[in-house]
Amino acid sequence: MIIVHHLNNSRSQRILWLLEELGLEYEIKKYQRDPKTMLAPPELRAVHPLGKSPVVQDGDTIVAESGAIIEYLVGRYGDGRLAPAPGSPERLRYTYFLHYAEGSAMPPLLLKLVFDRVGSTPAPFFVRPIAPLEAAAARGGLDAQYPKLSAFLERIHARPAYRRALERGGPYDFVK
Repeated sequence: MIIVHHLNNSRSQRILWLLEELGLEYEIKKYQRDPKTMLAPPELRAVHPLGKSPVVQDGDTIVAESGAIIEYLVGRYGDGRLAPAPGSPERLRYTYFLHYAEGSAMPPLLLKLVFDRVGSTPAPFFVRPIAPLEAAAARGGLDAQYPKLSAFLERIHARPAYRRALERGGPYDFVK
């Protein structure tokens, strides 16, 4: 049985979605963030030394980092679904976008999240003027200016597997 060590409001939500798309049975071990620090609880450190999520346990195999987990699950259980054939130009494009999401797209989004939080929490006087400027620079928004991206996001939210993953994983505040 696949076990997903799932931290609320984390990237493990997309692993749940993948498992639903693959139609695999899995168990979820849920962990809650500390409401003040937003850090993972110490119990998660017993699974991953940094207290990171997601972590997937498949028998004796333990895989961390969402990109690596995606490659593992699709490779082991995909049966040719969800990923183009190895060695094909389509596979290279697939791999590019999988790693683009992790390496290029996520850092600005994470910075926005951090700076939004900094602006709303107590901070030393010398940080306050910088944080609103950085937050303003990082804001982009997904609106009518990006109709193709908006339509893509709507298609994702309409997928039954995506909805099942949200039901099983619990509320996901970053979706909104």
